[in-house]
Amino acid sequence: MKPALLVIDVQNKWLNQSPGLKASLELRVEVINSAIALFREKGLPIIRVYHIDKGEGPMPGTDEFEFLPSIGTIDSDTRVIKNYPNAFNKTELAGILQQKQVDTVILCGLSATACVMATYVGAEDQDLHPFLLRDGVAAGSEQLVKFAEEIFETLSVGALTLIF
Repeated sequence: MKPALLVIDVQNKWLNQSPGLKASLELRVEVINSAIALFREKGLPIIRVYHIDKGEGPMPGTDEFEFLPSIGTIDSDTRVIKNYPNAFNKTELAGILQQKQVDTVILCGLSATACVMATYVGAEDQDLHPFLLRDGVAAGSEQLVKFAEEIFETLSVGALTLIF
């Protein structure tokens, strides 16, 4: 297994638009940062995925575009910008993962039943093995988080530590 961590859409704009989504993510920052730290320690790829809605933005270089400051990504982590929920749709993500010989993706971030879900299915379409980071995906309600974690395969940070 050669995994990469995809940190999806934890941008200020989306969090500021939905108090429920922001509260859900704030419950998961520690888990997301633990996964980031584990991947960094093991020298495994961390990919920051940003969403730009064609009608709403946010545009690179603005505060709304940036990740929540408490998320532990760094500038040297690979960055992918997308315009569709699925991070593989019309982006360079598949090529980046292929170049890094990645066969497994661990997904965390926003939103469990939107972009994370679409990217999970997109990963399967690329013949990758996707997993949600357990307790690492947020949604507008906790019922939606639970739903996503019930229908998709998940791995906890503890399980990832044992695997690596």
